[in-house]
Amino acid sequence: MVNAGSTRFFGNERAAQRITRRDLAKRAGVLGLALPALATLDHATATAVLAQEDILAQVAETGMLVALEPEAKRGGILRTAFGITTTSYDIYQGGNIAVLTHMYDGLIRFNPLDGLQSIIPSLATSWEISDDGLTYTFALREGVTFHDGEPFTADDVVATFSRAIAPPEGIISVMQSFYRSVESVEAVDAATVQFNLSEPQADLLTVLAAPFSVVYSKAALDANDQDLRGVIGPGTGPFVYEDYNEAERWVFSRNPDYWNPELPYLDGLELLHVAAWSDRGTAVLTDQAGFSWNVSVETFAEGEQRDNIGAKQVPSIGVYTVYFNTAREPFNDPRVRRAMHLALNRQALIAAFRTQESIALTRWVSHASEFALPSEEVALLPGYRPEKDEDIAAAQALMAEAGFADGISGVELLAASVAPHAEILAPAIQDLLRTSLNIDAQIRVTERALLFEEESSGNFDLVLDTPTISVSDFSAIGNLYFRTDASQNFGGYSNPEFDELLHAADLELDPARRTEIFRQIEDVLDADPPWLLMGWTFHLPMWQSYFKGHNMEARTQSVWGRLDTGWLDL
Repeated sequence: MVNAGSTRFFGNERAAQRITRRDLAKRAGVLGLALPALATLDHATATAVLAQEDILAQVAETGMLVALEPEAKRGGILRTAFGITTTSYDIYQGGNIAVLTHMYDGLIRFNPLDGLQSIIPSLATSWEISDDGLTYTFALREGVTFHDGEPFTADDVVATFSRAIAPPEGIISVMQSFYRSVESVEAVDAATVQFNLSEPQADLLTVLAAPFSVVYSKAALDANDQDLRGVIGPGTGPFVYEDYNEAERWVFSRNPDYWNPELPYLDGLELLHVAAWSDRGTAVLTDQAGFSWNVSVETFAEGEQRDNIGAKQVPSIGVYTVYFNTAREPFNDPRVRRAMHLALNRQALIAAFRTQESIALTRWVSHASEFALPSEEVALLPGYRPEKDEDIAAAQALMAEAGFADGISGVELLAASVAPHAEILAPAIQDLLRTSLNIDAQIRVTERALLFEEESSGNFDLVLDTPTISVSDFSAIGNLYFRTDASQNFGGYSNPEFDELLHAADLELDPARRTEIFRQIEDVLDADPPWLLMGWTFHLPMWQSYFKGHNMEARTQSVWGRLDTGWLDL
């Protein structure tokens, strides 16, 4: 099974006369074009769509990205507004992906030109998968150099992913579960690398295309004892590190030696630290920033009314949840966790948080995934339905059966020092647990940057968090957070039935069968929850209309990654 450079291909009809209205509408939707323009199929419109389709076909084959707009301009600095703090400069050891990924490339990537709906080449120009699914062979792009001038070779890929799948002593690998089936990575020659799997892994290409699967320099890893937490290692990416003022801003400049000579269009990036969603939105509305990945609901609504602002609500692979520490009593008892799952009034929490961030009514599979259960069906299920009397009665019976008929005291709910979390959502959860189950939870607030350390050390009873994953496939999510001994299973959850079903989903390639397996998985997690799940979110990216080339309008899921096709129309 050979992939000639893309997991999805586009048709290549060459003449406007051969396109039907339905064909053109579908293609324009993928390209992010406004559908009203299709009311009349004039020759100019059809020609423009065909030209962009040709770009998509070329990018799918070669990975040589360009902006879709033929008039793309060069120059200028893009200022962004979002949270840019990081506890590490090493992506594989918990570094801020949305910041650091600008300096690096992966073997493959999601295509920004079609809204991240396909996978295209990057440092690999093509790849071949063996018929048994156990060998992935990547042909590497030649002539690529790191920012320090060193050439990129297969040895860099081997060093990067060998460390990720089997970190040496003293090194953590928060992404380790994503590469769970990879036994080894070997250099066939300087321009070819081979991944050897112990068993098929349905989501491996998706994982390798995510913005966290970057390639580091072997020389940089060796020079720093494999530990880049305190070192900004050279990348091959479109932007070069210039400066970082903690909790203030990152500065990157254009890589003049980038392997794709068309990119980037920008002279540089200035990533401003803006923690609050409302402040991010205000920054864009007042042109203090040209783009933000996620703004507050009210500033987003204001932006939608302005001609000079672009905005798009996008399903996110971020989730609002409370981690249970299942190593501690009473949360080691599935009955207690199930009771809390049943009693939680998700509709009330969604409403309480509506002015801050949009939370969808979902189960465990993100609404950004093709395998998600529609929200109208979710709303009929115990624990998710708006009518709570029956659910609370069942929850109270479970609490009594577990020996907590009178409730639980002395519980700590840990939350980050993000105002909407610590001041709105955590108190709302605290109140719902007290009134429905007489669980007395005291809130402890810590700095956002320290929350991961608290979680990874197991220093919590309950912790409110908003983990954001760069892939929507639940196989990747389940293997990262819920599988026994998963790399970010901080609560110590273990359920053999879940592990078995998840393994079946890993091996299954048929979408219909995977959907069936995921429904079974969700039933298991509802009965024995590892989290107190509130729901997956929508992100609200917003930008000044002069920032073009990102094609955010076509996105079907929110992935905070590179902005290398963006340009400024100033």
